[in-house]
Amino acid sequence: MPRSGVKKPLFPGMYNRHLDEMRKLLHTLDPRSMPEDEDPLAMPLDSYETEAEVVLEFDLPGVAVTNIRVVQRGMVLVVEVEKPADLQQEGVRYICLERHFGRFRRTVRLPDQVDNSHLRAEYQRGVLRVICPKGRERRILIKEPGCE
Repeated sequence: MPRSGVKKPLFPGMYNRHLDEMRKLLHTLDPRSMPEDEDPLAMPLDSYETEAEVVLEFDLPGVAVTNIRVVQRGMVLVVEVEKPADLQQEGVRYICLERHFGRFRRTVRLPDQVDNSHLRAEYQRGVLRVICPKGRERRILIKEPGCE
């Protein structure tokens, strides 16, 4: 048993999901605790699953596909975006600016059932869609030493 007296979770996937939810709630209560390059409001995310895959959709209106970078590190997906400000008009005095510009980064932990070796991404009409096929369970053969 670890020195802290805390037992290891029985279901690590569920434990990590709950931990992520708690972190998000804490970030909602205190936005200063969020890393500067991690602003979920700047890159809204929808995720859903079908029988065969998990799909992540990021809203990126006005972003060129060349300014989007998607990186996978194990079971973590990182989406980085550079959206240049288009405020070069002379003689214009802005009354309201609610659209976000600059560098954005969003990190998503992929579910355990995803086959992370076959991810693919599509970008159409301002929506980045990352398709994560679900992996099949692989049965492992158990050998008994000395019995052939």
